[in-house]
Amino acid sequence: MNSALAGAEVYLLCHWITDRDLPKRFDVPFLVARMPPGQIPVPDNGEQFEPVWVNPAHALAEHAAGRFFMVFPTIRTLEHLQRYSDVNAVLAACQNEQPLFTSCPRAALTGGNESRHMEHEPPFGELALVCPDGQLGHPLDWDPTRPVRLLKNVQRLTAPNPGFMTGPGTNSYIVGDPATGHVVIDPGPDDAEHIERLWHAAGGHIQAIVCTHSHPDHSPGARPLQALCTAQTGRTPAILGLSSATTSRANSRFTPDKELQNGELVTLSHQASDGILTHTLKAIHTPGHAANHVFSGDHILNGSTTVIDPPDGNMNDYLDSLDTLALACTEHDIGFILPAHGYVLGHAPQAIAHLKAHRLQREAKVIAALQALPDGSVQDWVRHAYGDVPERLWPVAERSLLAHVQRIQTLGLA
Repeated sequence: MNSALAGAEVYLLCHWITDRDLPKRFDVPFLVARMPPGQIPVPDNGEQFEPVWVNPAHALAEHAAGRFFMVFPTIRTLEHLQRYSDVNAVLAACQNEQPLFTSCPRAALTGGNESRHMEHEPPFGELALVCPDGQLGHPLDWDPTRPVRLLKNVQRLTAPNPGFMTGPGTNSYIVGDPATGHVVIDPGPDDAEHIERLWHAAGGHIQAIVCTHSHPDHSPGARPLQALCTAQTGRTPAILGLSSATTSRANSRFTPDKELQNGELVTLSHQASDGILTHTLKAIHTPGHAANHVFSGDHILNGSTTVIDPPDGNMNDYLDSLDTLALACTEHDIGFILPAHGYVLGHAPQAIAHLKAHRLQREAKVIAALQALPDGSVQDWVRHAYGDVPERLWPVAERSLLAHVQRIQTLGLA
């Protein structure tokens, strides 16, 4: 009997490229097709030794239980496939002849063991920044006792304040080098051990302290760190930022030594034998999460969206500030965002666009809730607009919902 491969019925599912750190690399398309009735798969006894019919969810569960070994690309591909209800849904998604996803994972160390991370996973942007050529060695564990070097002139020290609202903790950034001195951004809560670690990470040479905003997980450490610098060196670094507005809560009062003007440059410099060494920060006013917010700070987080809590938070200002940050990315060719909580984000312009689209999609749900339940309570509206969010998060979601409602009313959207 003559037979021919039904090529028109085979589709491109995904595209895998082996990670950069491995000595042997492959560039492999994964294909998908419907199994014709009456056919029996036969293993080649080389790479394949036992055909097993199993659905993605069951295979993943068996692998997690240690009973079904699979390599990393297979695991991640099945994680994608389990989102589809049946074969028809998978084939329909592959009709445009483009892979559902393309991935060249990046490697890191988690708990001392090798781990690999795809483009959509939170650590990927940080690995792209720190290990651009795929070097294996960057640890992803959140350790408040150890500064993490992100670039030769940027360190991150995460405060020991993990929690529901802070994630792994508040990221304090130390910018500069021994010759120029350092700027500390967001010294975090008033935690004596964290403040001393910041001092040591900067080699005792702190030129300025910057607070992105006045919330209690960001600014209270500024005065104690300043006092430590004065006591140890006799030099008092200025505290920079914006004063809290009258709308701020009692635990978010903050007054800097100097107000940062929008567009102002904070520069560290040192005259070396081969020229002037400089590190420069540009202040960008970004109200929205807080009225006195500057830089990216809590505006763009990795793994979650920030809370906009009226009256100090304002949704319209927040969305405008996203546009401001997007423009800065274009103007200065910015590819990475260092958030106040979580790992570094890559593809900065796309991350901002995705975040704004998400906010507007949520706002559309809030408008629908107001129209469906015009006499409803805030709790009713949250239940309607945040039905895709775990119920335990609804009390926090109420704050951002109120910010959406205020914006909707101001703009006459509903």
